[in-house]
Amino acid sequence: MYWIKKVLHVLLLSSLLLVVLWASYNGYVWLSSAERLEERSEEETRSVVHWLPTDKFVSFNFSSSRTLAIRLLSNAIFDGQQAFDEPVNYAIEYQLLNQQDQILVEHVYHHASKLVLAAQEQQVKQIIEDRKALSVASGQSFYVDTSAYPSASKIRLKLLPEEDALRGVVVRLHAKTPADNDGSQQIWLKLPLEWRDRMLNYHTLGGNALTQWELSNAVSFDWQKLAPQGIPNIDFVSDILYETLPYNVITYDFSAQQLDLDSFYTSKELTATFRVSNNQALTFSSTTPLSTLRITWHDLNQLMAPKELVAKPLANDVYQIDDVHPGLITVQSSLPALTQWRQAEQPIVPLHSYYYIMSPSTPAIYSVAGNSDIVFDFRDLDTLASVANITILNKSEQPIERYKLELEPLTSQFDRLITPETQRQTINESQKFFLRLTSEAAKVVIDTPDSVAVKLQSRSPAFHYQNVLCDKLCENPLPDFIEIGAWFAQKAVNEFSFTELQQILKVRLFEAPPLPIVKDTSYVSESLFDKHPISNTALVHSPSSYFEPPEEPSPAHYRKVGELEKLTIPTTNDLKSPKLIAISEQVPKYTEADLTASAVSKVHSLNKRSPRVYTNTGKTRDYIKTRLFKISQGETLSLQYNNRAKPVSIVVKPFLYPVTTKTDQAIMINTNLYGQYRKGINSEYTIAEKRYALLPANREAFMLHPQSTQILSYPPITIKIGTDIQSLEKFAITAEHEMWITILEEHNAQPLTPVWWQNENI
Repeated sequence: MYWIKKVLHVLLLSSLLLVVLWASYNGYVWLSSAERLEERSEEETRSVVHWLPTDKFVSFNFSSSRTLAIRLLSNAIFDGQQAFDEPVNYAIEYQLLNQQDQILVEHVYHHASKLVLAAQEQQVKQIIEDRKALSVASGQSFYVDTSAYPSASKIRLKLLPEEDALRGVVVRLHAKTPADNDGSQQIWLKLPLEWRDRMLNYHTLGGNALTQWELSNAVSFDWQKLAPQGIPNIDFVSDILYETLPYNVITYDFSAQQLDLDSFYTSKELTATFRVSNNQALTFSSTTPLSTLRITWHDLNQLMAPKELVAKPLANDVYQIDDVHPGLITVQSSLPALTQWRQAEQPIVPLHSYYYIMSPSTPAIYSVAGNSDIVFDFRDLDTLASVANITILNKSEQPIERYKLELEPLTSQFDRLITPETQRQTINESQKFFLRLTSEAAKVVIDTPDSVAVKLQSRSPAFHYQNVLCDKLCENPLPDFIEIGAWFAQKAVNEFSFTELQQILKVRLFEAPPLPIVKDTSYVSESLFDKHPISNTALVHSPSSYFEPPEEPSPAHYRKVGELEKLTIPTTNDLKSPKLIAISEQVPKYTEADLTASAVSKVHSLNKRSPRVYTNTGKTRDYIKTRLFKISQGETLSLQYNNRAKPVSIVVKPFLYPVTTKTDQAIMINTNLYGQYRKGINSEYTIAEKRYALLPANREAFMLHPQSTQILSYPPITIKIGTDIQSLEKFAITAEHEMWITILEEHNAQPLTPVWWQNENI
């Protein structure tokens, strides 16, 4: 009996083993029989996904207290290897519900997806079902912000196909929950390498491109995968999605025609520009031959004429430009071209902005704060003139102001829109209008009967504006001085509607080079003797713009004498008393005399001291003799304008004297404008309060003093007085350092009286 039981036990185990082996073999044959669309690499991963039904909702539960957002990843599925020239559209309807199954919000999110088949593509995906390989389209995603619905604990999804070629859509959901940890750097390094690689694969530029915010976000939150609720294969159907890494979720996948978004696109109609702030060489690559490109350097101060730059080839369609100075670079091409630029191994990235595309049925609605200032940035999308209507509402939703604006469709040569397929197209120029809101304002509604794009920015009138000024372009080298812009973009209240309707315009922004405009205004110097009696004259190098015609002879304008032997005494001169100024390294360091033969002979005798000689006769006189007034540290200087003509602008030229050992010392100046502003819409806006950090300028300047002539010049500050100021009452500056300044006013009319304090010899 014992042996019979033993034999039966062995037979039973053998039978079970045979059954397991038979099932494993058949499973292997079944999986092997399904032909994969593409060869797989070792970086293959598998994800459990869930098919969305079209006739019912699939439910996912989540924690209402710990869930900050929900991320939904979806992939369109097709039968077999089909190629689609156009994207296939589908939509996902979702509902947020509370614990009582009451619907809190419901929306439909639209997607456009394209099939990926090429073996060299990064996003090769497929599903194997019933021994048949199904093609999988590029991944799409959207986020649901659950923080606006604190009682939400369930999300339901349903597919709206919109296309006959679509077999179905699979999804996977993750809930964003806070992670209980401190110290993002330490936590990041403690993560397993495969986890870190997985996170980095979501960033196309790799780990070095992760900002501190992205790094902190990666370890401060966990993405918990949500499982559907119900009975498998009855309430929901699961499947396995095969994919290769890196897995990058993008909105569109137009692999055959996609253009690099980090490149500068140029053509006959579109010119690209960018700023350079140092003298380091530029390197770039181009999709077209170098002969089709024209690269020009522009001086933003307009002291030098534009200069065409010459590039030399390096290797593999890469070129280099060595002779680079701070300024604006324009790139033009006779053929459509894509160029990528670098300076000191740092990529130069183009700027972009977003606009809402309004229509008769979709106005733009903004919440605003009372007593704030706003700017409307419009772009007419039609070829004909369009109209934009602006309504200002109070807290009771009652209109308090109405405006009607007419827009001109002027095609921009620089800005361009980015299509969903990453193509660049021409767009009309930006048109800005400014409005100072009253205290009752609470909402702004912008509507139009035409097709118009709009962007709104706002600021507080007392908001601190800070800027660093250099003689030329430079990067801010001051760690304790943070630059603060004037305007900050606002989101529309109904932004979700624009997103849902795909009515958000992506615009690439480029700066136009300054135009050579000859001004018909004049400058007059301010007399500050009544409040600042400590003053002296200085000789400052102040060249004119390269395109300006020669000025009329003036006693205050000097030129540098190159060879003293060639200096002649003019027999006839428009000046009453021609002058000669000599700057020497030894005391007396400054001498000034009438331009006579004896004065020239005396200067000849100072050759051993190597004097610099200047005279106010001859041509190209780009040195100005001007009077400087001393300002103490912390002192506020005010100019009254109650009974005076409003200037076009006010220019403040600061200097540091005596010069300390720190020739790179920055100085701080605060400026304030006081006056009455015009009500309603204005085409200009004047910032009342500003704070500047000035870095020393590389401009020659001498204090005309026998004991010391060393003086450090700084870039001038130009305060434009816009047409939005109805009456100017006062202009005030506060110096945070002891300095010497001169103040000039720009007027539309020529000065009627001699400015004797600028030059005593008039």
